[in-house]
Amino acid sequence: MLLLYSQSLSPSTITDATILNNEQTYNIIIHSPFYFATVKILHLIQPGKEETGCLTCFYAPPSFPAIISHLLPCIDYPEYILREVHSSQYIYIRENSIEVNQPTIQPARSESVLGNVLCCGHSSTDLIVLDQVTVIYYDDLIMDEIRNDTRVCNPLQTFCCGGKGEEVRLESTFCGGLCYRGRRGTRGCFGCCCMPLCIPVGCPECLCPCAARKTLFVENADAAVDIIQKARDNAKIRLNVMER
Repeated sequence: MLLLYSQSLSPSTITDATILNNEQTYNIIIHSPFYFATVKILHLIQPGKEETGCLTCFYAPPSFPAIISHLLPCIDYPEYILREVHSSQYIYIRENSIEVNQPTIQPARSESVLGNVLCCGHSSTDLIVLDQVTVIYYDDLIMDEIRNDTRVCNPLQTFCCGGKGEEVRLESTFCGGLCYRGRRGTRGCFGCCCMPLCIPVGCPECLCPCAARKTLFVENADAAVDIIQKARDNAKIRLNVMER
């Protein structure tokens, strides 16, 4: 990592905020017995909003069985849980890293004996948000290439089949862009990352979790790419990180 004093931040650590040229900068003070430092959030990128396709007719009622709303294309999840997911999303561009939360939906815990028996301890109707926070430092392999990877005719495809917004791809490729580099220590690799790997770019992410790639869903991909590239380059210049 580029900076040694990076750690998880809570809203209570934000001590000052200014808006300059429509860009919001937070001065964040980190307190520790070992150091006293400031980390700035340079930008807040607007995440993409997940939309269902034209086949979806209505939201499921709050007490509707979760499994049915997940399987039937004409019924979306209850509106309350979709609001919670959207409000939990964020993309922070910090001085030394990117922090992304791409939450998912999971069943809540069951409060009844019957639910514990039938649904393995989960509720058959209640849903909760599961946060999935990722921090990527600018000297990570995955930050080698940053590009707009939005699918062709995205508005039309979103209308027909649904979507999550425009796509920004962070990746590290070689062989003329035909292969991804592998990353060691990635969860779900089943030990396959103990040696260098050549992973074809067409390999699905679920089958190749070791691939050095990450997709961010944003509202405006071109603007997000420009912001991330500038933040990465400025961090490397500031900390004298040379290309190896």
